[in-house]
Amino acid sequence: MNSIHDVDRKQEIIAYLLMILTTIIWGGTWPLGRWLVSEEVGGATIPPFMIAVIRYFLAVICFFLILRFKEGTLNWQFAKKNWKILALMGLLSVTVYQAGYLIGELLTSASDASIMVATNAVWVIILSSAFLKTERFAWRKMIGSLLAFTAVVIVVGFSPNVKVENRILGDIMILLGAFAYAAYTVISRFFLNKTREDNESYQPSSIWIMTWVSLFGLLITTPIALIFSPEFLIPASYLTIPPRVWIGISYLAFISTIGAYTFYLEGVKRLNASRAAIFQALVPLFGVLFSALFLQEQFDVLVYPFSLLLVILGIILVNRKTSQENENKNKR
Repeated sequence: MNSIHDVDRKQEIIAYLLMILTTIIWGGTWPLGRWLVSEEVGGATIPPFMIAVIRYFLAVICFFLILRFKEGTLNWQFAKKNWKILALMGLLSVTVYQAGYLIGELLTSASDASIMVATNAVWVIILSSAFLKTERFAWRKMIGSLLAFTAVVIVVGFSPNVKVENRILGDIMILLGAFAYAAYTVISRFFLNKTREDNESYQPSSIWIMTWVSLFGLLITTPIALIFSPEFLIPASYLTIPPRVWIGISYLAFISTIGAYTFYLEGVKRLNASRAAIFQALVPLFGVLFSALFLQEQFDVLVYPFSLLLVILGIILVNRKTSQENENKNKR
C-alpha cells in the first residue's frame, strides 16, 4: 500500500516540476517576443508574420515526426475528412493568435502583454458556457471572470510602462490574440466531443490535433506573410535574417511550442486538467519578472502584484470544480 502511495506521490512531484518548467518557458516567451519584434529593444529584425511562418514551419516538421513516432500513422484521411474545422482552428490558434501576440508585443510592453493574455482562461469559460452544453456558467466563474478583467483594467489604466509607443493598441491586440486562442480551445473541445460520439471513429489525440492544426495554420499564415513581405519569396532573403532572430525563433519553435507543450501534456497526464490549468496562472508572473529582469521594464510594486493576484484568483475560481459538478460528470 505504501509503495503504491509512494509511486503516486512521485508521479505528482514529477507533474508539478513539469508544469512549473512549462510556465517558466511560456513566461519567457513574453520578454523574448518583445525583444524579437522590436528594433528599439533588440535590434534588426524581420516582419512579425514572417517570424510566425518560420516558427511554425520548424514546429510542424517536429510535430509530424513526433506524431509518426508515437502513433505510427498520421491519420491524414481523418484530417482530410475534417479539414474545415481544422482550418478554422489553425486560423484562430496560429494566424490570429500570432498576429495578436507578435504585433501586440511590437506595440506594448512585455509586462502588460503577459498579464493581458492570461484572460484567455476566462474567455474559454465564457465561450464554453455559451456554446458547449457540457459547461455551466456558475457564480464563481462569474466572479473569477470579473477579477481577471479588473486586472486588465488596472494594467491598461495604471501600467508603469507608459512610454511604450501605441501601448493601448498593443494591449488590444494581445486581448484579440487571447480571445482567438480561447475560441480555438472551445472549438477543439467541441471537435473532441463530436468525435467521441462515434466510438468506431478515430479518436484524435492532443498531439494529432496540435500537428494538423499547426499545419493548416501555417498554410493560412504563409500567403498572408508573403503578401506583406514579398522579398521572402526569394530563398536568398532568409540568409540575411540576423542570427539573433534565428535564436529567438528557435526558442519559440523548439523550446516553447514543442518542448513546453510536451511537458504540459505529460503534466496533465499525472494531474487532472483543472489542477494543471491553474499552473497557467504562473505564466504572467514569470512574464512580468523576466521582462523586468531582461528588458529593464518598469515594475510597479503595487500595480503588477495586485493585478497578478486578481488574475491568479480569477483563474483558480473559473477552473474550480464543485462536488456537485464532479458528481454530474461522473454520472455522464
